[in-house]
Amino acid sequence: MPSPADLAVVVCTRERPEMLRHALETIVRFTPRQTRLVVVDSASTTAATRIVALEAGASYLRTDIKGLSIARNVGLAASARDFLVYTDDDCVAIDGWIAGILAHFADADVGAVTGEMIDAATATEHIPAQPRRITRTIDGLDAGHGALMAFRREALESIGGFDEVLGAGRLLAGAEDLDIFCRLLDAGWTITYDPGCVVHHAHTRDDDAYEKLYLGYGLGLGGLIGKWLRLRPPLGVRMFGVLAGRNFRRMLRSWRHPRSGPAERAMLRGIFRGIGAATRMQLVAGRFVDATPPAPIVLASVSQEEV
Repeated sequence: MPSPADLAVVVCTRERPEMLRHALETIVRFTPRQTRLVVVDSASTTAATRIVALEAGASYLRTDIKGLSIARNVGLAASARDFLVYTDDDCVAIDGWIAGILAHFADADVGAVTGEMIDAATATEHIPAQPRRITRTIDGLDAGHGALMAFRREALESIGGFDEVLGAGRLLAGAEDLDIFCRLLDAGWTITYDPGCVVHHAHTRDDDAYEKLYLGYGLGLGGLIGKWLRLRPPLGVRMFGVLAGRNFRRMLRSWRHPRSGPAERAMLRGIFRGIGAATRMQLVAGRFVDATPPAPIVLASVSQEEV
């Protein structure tokens, strides 16, 4: 079985140094010392993220081009460890969060292990289900969440890493996690989803930010659907049926709700807009070509620390 010395924990972050501080404190507390901790700063506009990362003893890297998937690929390229765990800056680790993940990688067919993100306020109510193995591409839609996902380096590199046009910071601002799961499965790897591997989610958004978040998720889901409509049309149609159908049902149930109603309607708009955007983008090896990346945000005072 892989050991903690074979593992790097990668936290990608942008403009949230205090939230990052809390996340890193819990990761350091509950992660074996042999594990490498890497913070990738996705084009923050101040040096605060660097200060927080180095204070926590993490290796610090920065990309001047914002984008969650770009940052995740920087983390992949920068560490030589055979296994990588990605988590978010608005999540906190708990005791034992790493051990279960590593155990599943004893199976050479497993390319990724995912866990559960639960609301910190309801954490005591969580009763985990049994782990399950996922092998079908369509089931990547339910394979886990980007807040806690681990990869075998060989598997991630074999499919070219994350699609840098998907995810927070880009127009198609979501579904980069589902995309990587589906591409791994399509390449023949197995994913183990283990709800017993848990991080707690600590962040909440106001109503306006919540609606914008869901619009971004919808755009990303539409991009994912549009990609598979081009790669494998029958599978793309099934993805549309699953994702848009779920959203439509949630939208009807929450129509009059002041918070979730507008958010679900924004997501559905985003899905259709994302599909349209995906039809106009070039695809190479299952990833969109990043023809119009954001302008760089350069901080002359920020230096890289070796990973």
